[in-house]
Amino acid sequence: MSRIARFAGLAAVLILGTAAAAQSVSIQLQNGTFKVVGWKAPAAAPAKGWVSLFAVYSGSGDVPPMVGAYSVAGDSLVFRPEYPLATGAKYRAVFQVPSGKPVVAMFDGPPRQTVPMTRVEHVYPSADALPSNDLKLYIYFSAPMSRGEAWEHIHLLGADGKILPDIFLEFGQELWDPSNQRLTVWFDPGRIKRGLTSNVKLGPPIEDGQRYTLAIDREWRDARGVPLVEGFRKMFHGDPADRTAPDPQKWRITAPKPGSSDPLIVDFLESMDYVGVQKSLAVSGSGGPVAGAAAVSRQETRWSFTPRQPWQAGNYQLLVNSALEDLAANKIGQLFDMDVFDKVSENVESKTYTVPFV
Repeated sequence: MSRIARFAGLAAVLILGTAAAAQSVSIQLQNGTFKVVGWKAPAAAPAKGWVSLFAVYSGSGDVPPMVGAYSVAGDSLVFRPEYPLATGAKYRAVFQVPSGKPVVAMFDGPPRQTVPMTRVEHVYPSADALPSNDLKLYIYFSAPMSRGEAWEHIHLLGADGKILPDIFLEFGQELWDPSNQRLTVWFDPGRIKRGLTSNVKLGPPIEDGQRYTLAIDREWRDARGVPLVEGFRKMFHGDPADRTAPDPQKWRITAPKPGSSDPLIVDFLESMDYVGVQKSLAVSGSGGPVAGAAAVSRQETRWSFTPRQPWQAGNYQLLVNSALEDLAANKIGQLFDMDVFDKVSENVESKTYTVPFV
């Protein structure tokens, strides 16, 4: 006989009463992580993976096991779900004891909280003037957010305060980062690229000279199921379209003094894609890559790099990946919004451009 003992969100223990099972095996839930304790896990996973021994299911019925990562910590087999546990959900954890009866434990999801704590921290681009062919927005939250609600709570308002329709490209799969704290929002590219039907009939999402407000509703729920602390508003106006590709040779570079830890400063002379610029720049010297910390500032027009060790006198290079984009998704040597009569290269390869400095 086996007995299922349930503890709401903390631990569940099943004592094996068979003669063959001399040890007590328990399944515990701590801080969103499931653990099998009281059973010494082997160093290597079984041929069919850990999921063949330990699986966690969300809800009832014949559902597939949850996706996540397994590890062995001491004598515990640990399962970390890929996504946070949902408030109000039920979870069933099953451990198949080798040559024994399975251990089954039931858990509740996190308790429902009611105190708002999450807010919109930043929206990029941060400038108050955006080119009429701006392609993307990045919305940063102070804590993980719920999925599947974005298009109900993000609006672009015209100068009259009314919601403008058909502005964003509403993906069925929302574009969150792994932490569920950054959402990427695209303006409809069909309205940006010249010559396309949507562009001809509706015009660009942002018009030169017009005023807009990005509105984010307070009712948007975070991962706990609690609304935001407050709504968010970002006012901006449209500028002429940007149809000039970035040119690293025209950037203004302020080189640091040798022996100092002063930052290298790169001024782009235009706002760049906030996420992309953090991934696309690096510094190299005669000894190879230079370690340090980078920062983006001045409405994404400046990148600075502070070395981990003081600068040594000599020659250096700023390394720029060709994937770097400006606000209109123009890349080095390649425009996003090419005229239909322009020749478009079929093979787009990643390249690294170098800008020397001393």
